[in-house]
Amino acid sequence: MLLLLRAEASPASLLERCKQLHIEAHLHRIGNRWAIQIPTNGHQTEALFRYEEVERILSDEIPYPLVQRWEGSVQIGEWRRGSSLLWIAGPCSVESRAQLVEVAYALKEMGVHVLRGGAYKARTSPYSFQGLGEEAIEWLLEVKALTALPLCVEILSERHLPLYDEIDLLQIGARNMDNYQLLQAVALQRKPILLKRNPQATVQEWLLAAEYLLLYGAPWVLLCERGIRSFERSLRYTLDVGAIPVAQRESRLPIIADPSHAAGDWRYVEPLALAAIAAGAEGLIVEVHPNPSQARSDAAQQLTIEQFKQLVQKATALCAALSRS
Repeated sequence: MLLLLRAEASPASLLERCKQLHIEAHLHRIGNRWAIQIPTNGHQTEALFRYEEVERILSDEIPYPLVQRWEGSVQIGEWRRGSSLLWIAGPCSVESRAQLVEVAYALKEMGVHVLRGGAYKARTSPYSFQGLGEEAIEWLLEVKALTALPLCVEILSERHLPLYDEIDLLQIGARNMDNYQLLQAVALQRKPILLKRNPQATVQEWLLAAEYLLLYGAPWVLLCERGIRSFERSLRYTLDVGAIPVAQRESRLPIIADPSHAAGDWRYVEPLALAAIAAGAEGLIVEVHPNPSQARSDAAQQLTIEQFKQLVQKATALCAALSRS
């Protein structure tokens, strides 16, 4: 088992105490704090936990103890967990200032809580649009100042972290779910993180990635189901609605769904979104564009502003029918 020490604690006295008790102890550095590994022994746990240096004991029997036992409040902007569905929406990629301003004001009027927008894009083809980078972030921050909408922006590299100081919700995309060095670096920013599930990942692997983020300093993690790989090719991915109640049972973290990437086609975004809500999702992240046919990335799956408005109305009615806030 691991004895995780408080951030300000020194391991010296506890190591000395282990030596006196003839307990084999090994010191580890985890993020900005120390952890001491000791053999599992039912009689040692309670005694060692009493030391003020120890924040918590991480058992070998529970693969993601921080995820399972996490307790805390979840709030971003005007949204607080349990008050309503969390709506995160915006274009796949930030393409111009005018595009971003138009969609941001429209979404705010509809009650969207967080504006999403891609600055650096991870694309399969090196010839595809890669995002506008720093210029996009400047426009996002300008629109944040104009609308007071918090921002959710995907981060692809540790090198970009200085540009994300004023981004409210840092997104780890599906491709980087198991990029553990990036997870550690982003978590050390002490900001909430949206963690998308890798389409090849099991629920346990997804939750273990969240464990990295909590362990290295993220105050809370927003889990996002966005579809898995299967033999079916009717949709871009198979939205794993069953993973939503499973992850809720295994963790105390909030869970939302991304119907846009699961569908890959705007015609299926709405039914997938409603299915996710029915399965227990606490919110949605949806791609919305003023003119999807002109979008420079993921044009086929983005909703128009009017289509998104209809989705919000139906989702609200569904929540009322399910007696959910």
